[in-house]
Amino acid sequence: MAQYPQWSYSQSRANMFDECLRKYYFHYYGSHNGWNDRLGSEEQVHAYRLKQLRNFYLLFGDLAHRMCESALRQWDESKSSPRPEFLSTTIRKLLNDAYVQSQDREGWLRNPKHHMMLSEIYYGDDTLNSRIATIRQRQEECVRHLYHNKTWQEITGSKVNILEIEKWDTMILFDTKVYVKMDLLYRKEDGTVVIVDWKTGREDDFSDQLYLYASYVQEKYNMPLEKIQIRVEYLVTGEHQEYSVTREDISKVEQNIGRYIEEMRSCLDDDYYNRPKPESYFTAMPSPRKCKECNFREICKDRAV
Repeated sequence: MAQYPQWSYSQSRANMFDECLRKYYFHYYGSHNGWNDRLGSEEQVHAYRLKQLRNFYLLFGDLAHRMCESALRQWDESKSSPRPEFLSTTIRKLLNDAYVQSQDREGWLRNPKHHMMLSEIYYGDDTLNSRIATIRQRQEECVRHLYHNKTWQEITGSKVNILEIEKWDTMILFDTKVYVKMDLLYRKEDGTVVIVDWKTGREDDFSDQLYLYASYVQEKYNMPLEKIQIRVEYLVTGEHQEYSVTREDISKVEQNIGRYIEEMRSCLDDDYYNRPKPESYFTAMPSPRKCKECNFREICKDRAV
């Protein structure tokens, strides 16, 4: 078993790097080997458990993506789709199962990777009831809008070739493995390739990560940029936004990734082994709002109170 984690880059890693360096340390280094109490120290085991906590909003976002994936795969295979009532019931059941399972703290301690523990329940947050009410409303809206958005109309109403659905892949930038996972990629009859990103949050939630996806599509499928379209589907509102891609967009996002990689590597004592500098080097960025949402608040000595 490797003493240190494998070096790589992803957009979620960059987001956490910006949010708080101490959180970044716990998530990517302090928790490494914590899945095995014979390999990891007590601190690593503790951090690994906390890393597995899920908050209600993130859980719902994952379930909504799974709903879209399931519907798309069924359509791709059989040209049929799950009934909206089935999707709604399934999501509701999975959310309820997560709530019930989170009551079993001992089960989570024994197997945190495969036993759900909601962070709101673990920490006794007073936001749980309001979040449940919000997600109940969003759930119905997401199911209702799935079959009426532009992407679904194109998938079911014309001859398209689905290329990727929730598929992990990698590309190499700056001698670094960069992870890529698009929600959906398909080719239309006119040859245009569409990158689809499902959103369950606010409508201004656009990430440069989507331009990274365009760079990946250009390279893997040998596609000219003018034939690549980015579409963000907001499941809660049923609205969508579309973006074209230019060489300048690609260059900008790749340069930005290069900057992140350089800054992340500056936090290492050894590039080859991906050995981090001491925990104290990763400066905490305390914020009452962010610290209250952080999985690692229990072990961070510099959290905001």
